[in-house]
Amino acid sequence: MGENLAEMFRMYSEMSDAEIAEIHPQHNKETIQDLRTRFHYFRQGNCIVHHMFGSKVVEQVRKDHADAYYSAHLEVPGEMFALAMEAQKLGRGVIGSTSNILNFILGKVEESLESNEAQVIPVVLGTEAGMVTAIVRKVQEKLQASGREDIGVAVIFPVAAEAIAQDDDLGIIPGVQGGEGCSTAGGCATCPFMKMNSLEALFSVCEEIAKGSDLQSFEPEKYSRLI
Repeated sequence: MGENLAEMFRMYSEMSDAEIAEIHPQHNKETIQDLRTRFHYFRQGNCIVHHMFGSKVVEQVRKDHADAYYSAHLEVPGEMFALAMEAQKLGRGVIGSTSNILNFILGKVEESLESNEAQVIPVVLGTEAGMVTAIVRKVQEKLQASGREDIGVAVIFPVAAEAIAQDDDLGIIPGVQGGEGCSTAGGCATCPFMKMNSLEALFSVCEEIAKGSDLQSFEPEKYSRLI
């Protein structure tokens, strides 16, 4: 995520003041450049789940879903992040939080509802599986409230081949071939580490920083192996 943010800030620094103001009215090229000099992140970080949205998956998305809108959470690896960033520049994608992605999709639904034509809106979700249900539910509520049955949203959830398995009765199902289901090996692309985060833990770290405490115990364990 840190590397993605650094790349995003670099992209913003190349925009004009007017373009930056559309994103955040309190910023301009000067403030973005200043932010970049002070922005630091843990360079050895890696997410085993978001790693599944890598180069092979992006190649497949480009091939099979070239007409879709692309979305990505800030945590996804560089390839999917770059794909969504490229689409965002063209007005065909979004990068951000779950609410940012949801608002983008709902905006496209609104545009379709203003038309009298039937339409299916294809959207690629580059995020972990836990976010999919919330997004789908809100989109369904929007479509049902509209009373239009000729407008639909096709949610495409791309993951690496190791995140799915073949079942004789059910076809393709979430889970690795060994039958572990939702696991660190891939499973249904649910991140167990994301579930460990909480506002209480974040406040605890902030309070310790404010007190000037030694935060060595909060340092992540460092690994020499690269994925």
